[in-house]
Amino acid sequence: MISFSDLLSLSTADFELPSDVSGCRLFEAQGYRWLCSSSGAIQSALCISDPSALVLANHRAMMLAALLPQRVSSVLDLGSGGGGFLRHLRAWKPAPRLSGVEMSGEMLNAAREYFSLPEQQLIYVGDAIDFIGRDRAHYDLVLCDLFCDRAAPEALQDELFFATLARRLNEGGAIALNTLPDSAGALVDIVNAAQQHFAGVGIVQMSELGNVLLFLQADALADSETLGARLAQSVYKDDADVAQALAALRRLER
Repeated sequence: MISFSDLLSLSTADFELPSDVSGCRLFEAQGYRWLCSSSGAIQSALCISDPSALVLANHRAMMLAALLPQRVSSVLDLGSGGGGFLRHLRAWKPAPRLSGVEMSGEMLNAAREYFSLPEQQLIYVGDAIDFIGRDRAHYDLVLCDLFCDRAAPEALQDELFFATLARRLNEGGAIALNTLPDSAGALVDIVNAAQQHFAGVGIVQMSELGNVLLFLQADALADSETLGARLAQSVYKDDADVAQALAALRRLER
């Protein structure tokens, strides 16, 4: 799979396609299509020959969260962007019940036009934080990638956000949260807010990208031996990024 840095190096006029997504440029090269913001953030990426594949390493690592519940039959995707998680999860056999939330209608249109998101996949267009406050459904897995360009919402440092997320989980459910803290203090604030409502908190630091992934459950996270056994029986048994995330997972205590 192509790397994040390779996508950035190929983000030149030679490979640019016309698009109508404001503040972003669309590129295609070496069998991939991707959307890049003016600040150099990859907003979405697609492997043209395998649309269900997760291209970005941090997204693949986030699927470690799929090993935390005993089963995953319902998933909420907050910040759907180009629909990468939704495309990926639709390929599971059997596919879970999927719900998506995306702030930008423009981005949703791009997901359908350029990134192979099926028309039948329903996505709520609006603010994800507002959505989870009004939603009454429950999920086994919640994936949170709530960036606007390279900025995450301030709500990630608010314990009310995590309280609301906790109410959306089924028993044993799990959350994967993608963050890009600009300082150690900002990460501490996010972790402290999460720990008000989750006994199980784990972090994985992505060295190449600077992202920090949080994995959350109401109860303590399963031990590495248990998760390793689940990995070996899962669709991710040969996925190096999920295996590396498991090896790097650091459990935090209150």
